[in-house]
Amino acid sequence: MKFLHLWRNNVLWFLLLIPASYADPVIETVFYDMPESLMPEEIPTPTAALIATPGYPDDEERMTLIARLYLPDPLVHGPGPYPTVLFLHGSGGLWPNNVLPPNITVNNAPASQFRDWGNLLVTEGYACLFPDSFHPRGITGSFEGKRPHSNPALDDAACSPNYERPKDVVAALTYLVSRPDIDRQNIAMIGFSHGAQTGMNALVDVSVDRGNYDVDYIAPNAQTIKFAVPSPVRIPHHLPIPKFCAFYYGGGSHFAYHGQASTTVAGRYMLDRRTKAILFHGTDDSLMGISDHDSDPITGSVFPIKQVLASAAQAATLDLPNPILRHYIFNRTAVHAPGERVGHSFDLGSVGLADPLDWDTADESPDQKARRLARQQVLRWLDFSLRPPPAVTITHDPAIPNPFEIEWSTRQRLSYRLMKSLTLQNDWMPLGGWTNGTGDPFSHQAPNESRAFFSVTYQPQEAPIDALENEGFFLNYADFGL
Repeated sequence: MKFLHLWRNNVLWFLLLIPASYADPVIETVFYDMPESLMPEEIPTPTAALIATPGYPDDEERMTLIARLYLPDPLVHGPGPYPTVLFLHGSGGLWPNNVLPPNITVNNAPASQFRDWGNLLVTEGYACLFPDSFHPRGITGSFEGKRPHSNPALDDAACSPNYERPKDVVAALTYLVSRPDIDRQNIAMIGFSHGAQTGMNALVDVSVDRGNYDVDYIAPNAQTIKFAVPSPVRIPHHLPIPKFCAFYYGGGSHFAYHGQASTTVAGRYMLDRRTKAILFHGTDDSLMGISDHDSDPITGSVFPIKQVLASAAQAATLDLPNPILRHYIFNRTAVHAPGERVGHSFDLGSVGLADPLDWDTADESPDQKARRLARQQVLRWLDFSLRPPPAVTITHDPAIPNPFEIEWSTRQRLSYRLMKSLTLQNDWMPLGGWTNGTGDPFSHQAPNESRAFFSVTYQPQEAPIDALENEGFFLNYADFGL
């Protein structure tokens, strides 16, 4: 929730809202180096496909990353700087089937999931950066199933989401702030699966760094042992912390990298106190670890839930709000077939979006419904986190004693409420309830008092959890006895 304070005779900000329906994105393939301080001792050999990509600087002395950059149409949104979203791909890689095409075009790169996101967000004035974490490290094909392991073919050390791949977050932020068309004060991050775990490790709060880190490592005899690994890579102070993060179906245990995965007490799972995050999981995702969907309460390891509870416990010890603000757990509704539930990777391009005529019917699968509702919430939180505050004006006709009029701009994905105070102390009172924005201005007429102060507060519209068509689809922690 945000507050915009104003006095009755002030004019604060104006926000020019331009229709974006004719936006044509500017799409670039960009290259940038890993910061020297994070360069691995042994520079990995990129894949042959990356080396063959036009413009790629094949240099054995440095590690160079490749990314796709989407920029809004400057004729519609101006020259910037633009609020920006950094995307972290999952274990399937950035490109279709993690195959870097020999000729990168707007229609074949990156994978359709990310093209959909890029095309969607640039029409609304956001820039998007899609880094490739795999090909610069010589990784082709899927990275799924990798974990700390004695078998090099199964080991994730080369691109561990715990301690190696978070370096890519630092590299991407370093690149973004070097561009004058990027608004460094308004950056968000969205990660999927392997990328979600990467993003959460890059944002571990300084209060939970205990120094020595280890993981559950598969030894040659197939037993699990503790194996010492590097501690998380911190985002340096000179770089911005993403103001908002959305993490899709990330693992909750991180192979015990941050301590015991089943604990719900204060530990190592709190995100940086300067960010806000929302999480998404499906109940049929193996990473949720549900053993019995029909029990009451639902049983299983549910490590992602316990991770959030551990984060909340750590935040409570610091007298801070939990940076993880929402955890949406998608299940199924009565219109779906028995046993049909939301699984992993429900945001993939192959899942697609159902025809609007099929929404909330049996013809919209649980995965499609989850994809639609999750994106809806991400867009709301992006508007809330990265957009300017509402433009507010106060007008009064001197010839008319009463009233004066307060007017403020609105966005369709946000809710607004006007507050009033007579002392600027703890006497703020709402003037009405929350009202969903329409895109048109809201106004309120108030009497001409000798002393009055007003505040416009706003927040993302809530997910339709209680809507009749979503009955049974959104679960809460009480459903798991937590």
